[in-house]
This record gives sequence, structure tokens and C-alpha cells, in this order.
Amino acid sequence: MQYAFVSGLAAWRLGTLSTSRIAPIYVTSMESSARGRQARTGRGPSQKRQTSGDARNGAPSGSLPHRGVRRPPSSSSFGDDTPPRRRVRTDETLEASISASMKSLPSKELHIPEGDGIKFESLPIHPLTMRAIKEVFKYETCSPVQERTLPIILKGKDVLAKARTGTGKTIAFMLPVIETLVEHPRIGPDRVSIRALILSPTRELAYQIEAEAKKLLTFHNLTTACFVGGVGINKDIARLKSRVDILVATPGRMEDHIKNTDGFKNRLGGVHYLVLDEGDHLMDQGFKPAIDRIILCLPKVRRSLCFSATVPQGLSEVLGSALRYDHVTVDCTEGDGLGDTHDATKVRQGVATVDLENVNVSVCTVIAAEMMNNPEEYKIIVFLPTARQAQFFAELLNAWLSAPTSPVGRNHPEVLEIHSRKSMSNRTKTSDQFRSAKRAVLVSSDVSARGVDYPDVSFVLQVGAPSSREQYVHRLGRTGRAGKAGRGLLMLHDFERFFFDNVKSLPMDKTVGDEVPQALARFPEALATVPDALDRVEQQTKEQTYQAWLGFYNSSLKSLRWDKEDLVLKAAEMASLQLGLDEPPALMAKTVGMMGLKGVPGLRIAGRNESFGGGSARGRGNNSGQGGRGGGGGGGGRGRSQHGGRN
Repeated sequence: MQYAFVSGLAAWRLGTLSTSRIAPIYVTSMESSARGRQARTGRGPSQKRQTSGDARNGAPSGSLPHRGVRRPPSSSSFGDDTPPRRRVRTDETLEASISASMKSLPSKELHIPEGDGIKFESLPIHPLTMRAIKEVFKYETCSPVQERTLPIILKGKDVLAKARTGTGKTIAFMLPVIETLVEHPRIGPDRVSIRALILSPTRELAYQIEAEAKKLLTFHNLTTACFVGGVGINKDIARLKSRVDILVATPGRMEDHIKNTDGFKNRLGGVHYLVLDEGDHLMDQGFKPAIDRIILCLPKVRRSLCFSATVPQGLSEVLGSALRYDHVTVDCTEGDGLGDTHDATKVRQGVATVDLENVNVSVCTVIAAEMMNNPEEYKIIVFLPTARQAQFFAELLNAWLSAPTSPVGRNHPEVLEIHSRKSMSNRTKTSDQFRSAKRAVLVSSDVSARGVDYPDVSFVLQVGAPSSREQYVHRLGRTGRAGKAGRGLLMLHDFERFFFDNVKSLPMDKTVGDEVPQALARFPEALATVPDALDRVEQQTKEQTYQAWLGFYNSSLKSLRWDKEDLVLKAAEMASLQLGLDEPPALMAKTVGMMGLKGVPGLRIAGRNESFGGGSARGRGNNSGQGGRGGGGGGGGRGRSQHGGRN
């Protein structure tokens, strides 16, 4: 049995624990829970005065003062019996003491071995929560991540949990949040403060977290709300007229409310719990500055948790202010079979390279083969680098599969698409539809690459080079989950061979890569029917795809070993061979400038030449070469321009 040491020195130096609690604390995966509730609520004689206020506000009595809920601010709406000046001085004294004496201490790493499985009923949780776990979730035993984290979190510790997606981590952090709020109900006039804040990197994950929270709260009288971008902010404001106990939000929408919604910042003064979910992804999305500013609006005394697969430098800096100095790190990724290379090893995968001329037909035939190989049950996700490319392939697949010449016949579901260009309500509906389907194809940008859990995904196709090895693994991780088999195929353009160096250490299965030429051989008629389907893809979609393609590869010039002229020439080739356009669409001068492509030969600038139309690339051209509504226009024939569309 392995043990891990957690120092009691921090508590001793603050004078908040009796000498009997200075002794080292040893934690094992099967530690008895007999002290559970008493340990979180008990109070010794010497601690009475120090802890009574904290106990009222959500801090476990008899334990080290932590970032639990701060005593309410001096506003009449949030007052209590303690004079405001004294309250502020107490918090400042605590923080100064922590900063001066313990700032340099690292967190203690815990490695808790898996036992035979901890049953939820052995944990000190509320009977109504237990009822939801049994009756709604129908769970009896904790997942490995829950087993390793819940006993620690329920003791009142701030925790950094290294955990992957799809491991049950939502319950691992949401259950302690609910327990804290249930045990410490609102006091006096404090009827409007937000009591728990969960930050999510994506809208889809935020909605998923709230859905899990609502299930856990089935038999409790606690409320949730979810604030994300893509939804009118007035809807949030209307929701704030009622009580919000648990708020799940994206950092961008949180900042919007803090800056612009009257009274919102004050309502954060009652936060008991802060949770950062998918911490590394929050950093990937560039949310570090926003999170830093959000934390400044929260009480200094609160409970905090972070769940993240990895801990990049930016996240480490955030955790310095988010978590207590003596927080515990629980590594749930070692040997979990779901980590970076472990996850990739678990899934059959392969790589194939195709040229631009054959990308469309390769994608269509590979998808058709997968559908026909498993006609009764298939769930396929196709990942593209950009939202517009996802839109393009969704339209192309729907046009091809719904045609009279479709190899799969008419009895197949519509191809779904989900990406940032869709409204939030549409994305939620699509996500739910795909999640519950037995047969479905979902074309997605990276909004579905991590965090969102889709059960029973049988095949993941990645078209184009992912932004990194990590992104490749996260996408691949949508399949082969919960012990089920899965398969993944990476389809690289011929100029993206460099990316293979990022994944060559993974066990690539040549037979999976061979599925591309096999599918083409299986459906030879696709060489004629896919171009026919391409004609039915919206012109506007093609033009937007061209612009998105140009922007995406503009950020990878070093890896591609291209200069700006190479990029523009390859984009023109893509417009002709993949999009079926007569010439590259015209771009707004502002767009060209923002891409750093001003003056690069081969680009068409809207409004610079009458024959190219006078609108932006967002519109649709007509056969006379005139620009449509906001459109860049397009020539009437099929042939390519001799000058490549140069100005």
C-alpha cells in the first residue's frame, strides 16, 4: 500500500489547528470514512471563536482556513453580524499571513492506489444526493478518478486533479460543491449571491456540466444557471432576477457580466466554491487574463478545485491565486489507460495522405464505407480545422448521400454539423441529437474535440493536420471510450506530411490507412458523383471555406516551409481542385491586411477590378460575374483564369 504525506505545518504556523492535528496526515485509497462528516463539521474547544464564522459561511470547522466563502461584503444586501471593517481586516490578515509564511511551499503530490472500488454510500454525502446517484445516475461504485479525489475533496482540501475527460470528473467536483452548499444554507439577507462558480472552456462543456449538476440536484432545493456566449445576454439578466446557487459559465461571458451587468460583481461576493474544469484547455483558449480578472472579484476565503489533464505554465500561474498554498495534487492519469499515449494506444488508428484533387471523394467514400460496414449502428465524427471547412464537408456529404446515386441509399440520417458559426441553441440541439442517436455522422470543428462526452463513437476521421499532437489525441479520444472499441483515421494532405513526425511514436495500423484506397475502389462511381454533389454546395460556403483555409494555413507557414506566395498559390489550387471554383474568391482589403498578405500576388481584392465584382467574399456571385449581396462574384465558365486572379 502506498502513502502520501500532507504537511500540517501550514496550519500550525497560522495557529488554527490544535497540536494534535500538526501530525502528518496519511491518505490511502481505502481510508476509512468513519471520520467523514465529523471531520468536516466537528469543532474543538480551542477552535470555537476562530472557526464559528467560517463554519457559517461554508468553511469546514476545525480545519485550516481556506478559500471558502468570504464573509459577506458590507453592502446592506449581504450583511451579517460582524462589523464590515473588522471583516475586511480579518481576511487581509489571513491572506498576509499565508503569503508571508507559506507562499514558497509547493503542493504535495498524492498518489493513491486503486482499491476494489469505493462505493458512494461509504462517502459522507447527503441522503438526497445519494438518492440521485442511485436513482438518477444508477451508480453504486466510484470511477477511479472519483475514488482518488472525492475522499480528499470532502475533507475540505483545495485540489488540483490531473484527470482526463470521460473519467467521471464532473461528479468528482460537483458532488463536493453540492455538499458544501447543502450543509451551509444561505444566511439572513444573503438571498441573491452566487454560491458556486464553475468555469468551462467551451459552451458545449458548460451545458454538459450544468446537465450533470441538475441530475445531482434532483431532490435538492438548489438552482443552477449556465451563462455562455452565443446566447443573448438579456436571457442571462432575466435569469439573474431569480436565485442562482451554482453558475456554470465560460470566462468570456463572465467578464461581460462583470463589466456590464449591474450588481453582478457584488453577487460574486458570496461564492463558496470555484472550479476550473479542463484547466489546460482554458489556457489553450487564451482565457488566462480573463480568469485572473474573475478571481479578483471572488472572495479570498473560499474553496477551489481545478481538473486538468496537464498543467501548462499558464495554468500554474493561475493556480497560484486560485488554489490555497497547501492544495493537494492528485494525479489520476498515471496508468489510467486514458492518457496521452495510453489513450492513443487503445484505439486502432492509421494515417493516409491524399492530394487536394482527391480529398472530397476520399472523405465521402470512407464515410460511406463505414456506414455500410455497420448499417444498424454507427457513430462517426469528422473533424476539420476550421468552422467553414466543417460547414463545407457537411453540405457536401449531405448532397452526395442524399442523391439518387448514393451508395448507402435513402435510409440514412442527415449529416449533422457543429461549429462556432452555428448558434448556441443549434449546437446544443445538434449535440443532444448526436449523443442520443444510434446511427449518426457529425462533422465538427474542434468545439467537440475535448470535454464533451459522446457515447459509443465508433469512428473518428480527422481531415487535415491538427494544430498539435495533443489536439490529435483529444480528437481521437472521442472514440474507444468506456472500454469500447474504436477506430481513428488521420487524412493528411500531401503537403502536410510533416505532421506525421508528431504521431509516429504512436502505434499506427497500416490497415486503417489502407481504408482510403479501398473505399475508392469500392465506390468507383464516386469519381463522377462527388463532383456532381459539389455543384450543389452553396457558393457562399465555398467562398467562406477558401478564406478560412487561407487563414488557417497562414499560421503554419513555418511547418509547411512556405512563404506567403506559396500559400496564396496553394490556396488558388485548393479553390479550383477541391471547391470547384473558376478562380479564387475576392477578399476584403481589410481581411487581407489582417492576414498579413497585403501586396502578395495572386490574391483578388474586392472592388479593385470591376470584372471580379464589388462585394466581399461572403456573398454569392451570379453567372454574369456580378457580385451578389455582399458578394465577390464569380465568372460564368468552368475554366481557370490565366493570370490566377492577380490584381
